[in-house]
Amino acid sequence: MNYDSLLEITDVSLLMIEDRIKKSVVVGVPHHAPAGKETLPCLDHQEADENTGYLGRYLAEKLRCCSIVACNYPLDSNKFFRSDYSMQIAAWNPKVLVEIHGHNGRKATSSIEISSGAGEHVSRAKALAEKLAEAFRGNEALQKFTVGGEYDRIHFKASYAVTISDGRWIGYHIELPPNLRKMIEGMDVKPPRAAYAFCDVLAGALLEIHKL
Repeated sequence: MNYDSLLEITDVSLLMIEDRIKKSVVVGVPHHAPAGKETLPCLDHQEADENTGYLGRYLAEKLRCCSIVACNYPLDSNKFFRSDYSMQIAAWNPKVLVEIHGHNGRKATSSIEISSGAGEHVSRAKALAEKLAEAFRGNEALQKFTVGGEYDRIHFKASYAVTISDGRWIGYHIELPPNLRKMIEGMDVKPPRAAYAFCDVLAGALLEIHKL
């Protein structure tokens, strides 16, 4: 099956569920739409996280873990415990959940923001952000990006994301800027190479932190 062709669809809602070897970690993408489609068909016309599905699948393949991507979804799927998206994550019962999101670049205090919610895992996001920032300094493709994980300083706190606040696992809500998800210029609708370099670094950091 050509999964990329499914991620390019703009007029059909689907939930892409993939089982892989590891069940201890799950990569989730609740708001994917292809580049150029700026909103989801929710009642409130929520902004779409353009191209995040490509990156979520790539990260999951690097980690050899399960993944779930909500494409053009008519529901804000990570805000409800009973959504198909949230229920599938709960069925896998992971130790770690990594959610890939996108922001528009206007409100974030860092290029990349990471939240683990305000609960018992609040310090996890800061630790991951610090490890990523250290790795970025030695990576030419990522040196221009900043990363923040201090809950009181970031804008995207994931306060209403039930998948991140759920105490059954450690959650990472990762917000990526437009230039790390899509080509700002040119005709290529796929994420830029720097985006995949980021996923490589993120995978390495998660493996080191959690011994996955």
